[in-house]
Amino acid sequence: MESFTLEQLAKLIGGTPLGSFDLKISHLQDSKVCDSTSICYVKDKKFIDSLSLEAGAVITTKDLAADIKATDFIIVDDPYLAYAKASKVFSVGYHQENEKVETIFGDNVKIGESTVINPNCVIGNNVQIHDNVSIYACTSIGDNCIIHSGTVIGSDGFGYAPTGNGWHKIEHLGGVKIGNNVEIGAGTAVDRGALGNTVIQDGVKIDNKVHIAHNTIIGENTAIAGMSGTAGSVKIGKNCQIAGQVGIIGHIEIADNVTVMAKTLVTKSLKEAGVYSGVMPIQKHKDSLKFIAKIKK
Repeated sequence: MESFTLEQLAKLIGGTPLGSFDLKISHLQDSKVCDSTSICYVKDKKFIDSLSLEAGAVITTKDLAADIKATDFIIVDDPYLAYAKASKVFSVGYHQENEKVETIFGDNVKIGESTVINPNCVIGNNVQIHDNVSIYACTSIGDNCIIHSGTVIGSDGFGYAPTGNGWHKIEHLGGVKIGNNVEIGAGTAVDRGALGNTVIQDGVKIDNKVHIAHNTIIGENTAIAGMSGTAGSVKIGKNCQIAGQVGIIGHIEIADNVTVMAKTLVTKSLKEAGVYSGVMPIQKHKDSLKFIAKIKK
């Protein structure tokens, strides 16, 4: 992987280096796990406490840097936009490294027609991959899995930084890790992680037309019904049942043994096991707002 000095990287993303200008940086990582050879970003004060103490350098604002226990920074006005620009810089090496690694296939793997499996993947034993499946690089699939037709695993996550003049694409530099005995239905999309992996643990069953966003983690033996979807960085526990057309907003957690009924919008973490729902009959929007107000009272 190509490395950059702190000064070089700052110039590439439009920031100001602070600290050791010749510090070598070889990776862009999540702030929680960032190591001494890597850089991460902090866009808000609430992320400072979870920042890795080993972080090589941090992309952040001048004000936030004053509260961060680090010595090397790239100072910017908008850390999220700067992170997006940094992801583009490191994406070149990411794709080059993937191309160098041959995919490994286990025993008794069955692959359908017009299916594409890219380099740097691991496919376990007794895996059946049906027709017209696309598997991007940096994907691992465990033993005894079934992937149905038209499914895409490892596609780009939906990540863009606003610029005031459009959107700057965030390159996703992670992968997808799928456990054993997983079945994924037709036409489902599982995005790779932005930094780190999207993870589907052993025994998970996913229906047709489901969207699993970047860096989502789905616990063992959880089942997700058709046309449901998660936003990014959702953590779903073990033995959960997610019914059809459920929407889950990003960066929340769902405990083990939770059932979410059909068409429910999950807007907050569910910390206790149980059955949850939130379905309202359709009506004019102004009437919906009145109905909600009455319920709150």
